[in-house]
Amino acid sequence: MGQTSGTLAAEDSGVRSKYVLSPVTARVAKIREKYRTTRPTICIARYKIVTEFYRRNPQLQGILKRAENFRNLCGKLPVLINEDEVLVGWQAARYRACALYPEISFGWFLDELAAGTIPKRDVDPYDIDEKDAEYILETGDFWRKESLSAKVDEYIPLGYFEAAGSGVTYFSSKNTCTSPVGHFVANFDKALHKGFAAIRAEAKAKMDELEGVMFGDSVAQYNFYRAVTIVCDGMITLAIRYAAECARLASLETDPARKGELEAMADCLKWIMENPCRSFHDALQCIFLYQIGLCLDGQQHGISIGRLDQYLGSFYDADIAAGRITHEKAQELLDLFYLKVAEMNKIWPYRATLSGPGYTSGQLMTIGGVTRDGKDATNPVQLN
Repeated sequence: MGQTSGTLAAEDSGVRSKYVLSPVTARVAKIREKYRTTRPTICIARYKIVTEFYRRNPQLQGILKRAENFRNLCGKLPVLINEDEVLVGWQAARYRACALYPEISFGWFLDELAAGTIPKRDVDPYDIDEKDAEYILETGDFWRKESLSAKVDEYIPLGYFEAAGSGVTYFSSKNTCTSPVGHFVANFDKALHKGFAAIRAEAKAKMDELEGVMFGDSVAQYNFYRAVTIVCDGMITLAIRYAAECARLASLETDPARKGELEAMADCLKWIMENPCRSFHDALQCIFLYQIGLCLDGQQHGISIGRLDQYLGSFYDADIAAGRITHEKAQELLDLFYLKVAEMNKIWPYRATLSGPGYTSGQLMTIGGVTRDGKDATNPVQLN
């Protein structure tokens, strides 16, 4: 990220136009430098919470287990707010640290950790605290059988083994699920314009309709909507916990400007998950915290953000028209959002890292394009 903000400016008689870049703010430059100079580490906060939950809840299976695991994470994962941040949300408890997802696949990680090669990689190395490594190696064998990858291996069609390793198939004969399916974009518009309280109420109404007629597909439908209510509770809980931490930090802050920022952040976070977003700042924070929620469950595997400018355009226009925000402030918020997305990373097996180095997380965004009815979808957010 360089000089990212800008405007279109006329050149000569207006026949040609050019994009004029504007400098980033001091805050953005400071955080960008921190991002560039911080070596990623492995954080085991998520690993501990998930391991404890799975060990204590063998009776839960399928969609309800994932939903309850997510809600548990939202209630227990440390909330991290770094200096100068105005948009918050983390999967880990340290800056630029990656979380671990043992319930997806873990054998490869245990093998590389035991070999001591992860910090020594020539591509995308990660540092890990010695005590954290010891804890993982002491508890990790549980996941060699409990992970999704291990369970998928048991159901591979027998004929597949004749083709595995032939160079034609991508997967081998075991450890076939190192990542979940991923590659989706969630309905951010619904989160922004309805809020998770309304989504929860919608799912609860569906559950009520199905009560008393539980047969056939209705059982799976009922449990799907039940899982939706649990996930909504988790998202709301996570936002409220971040709001409380912002309020706590505001009470300790002596700088009036930063104190005001933290108080505004607390107000934003208390509101956004249960209610429709009110502003450009609300919308950006809602999108990012929702993305964090998706990644906390789905291991960051190709979980893309989608048409960011289309989600944000109406909020930007309304704030500018009402005088609630300036172009420069909106640009800084957007730059900080991009940095938050960039700061997220996931550890891959070494062999997979070789094909996509750079601490990539696969979170893609789309700008421009057309509307549903085929009209030009360009809006001012694309120029920021």
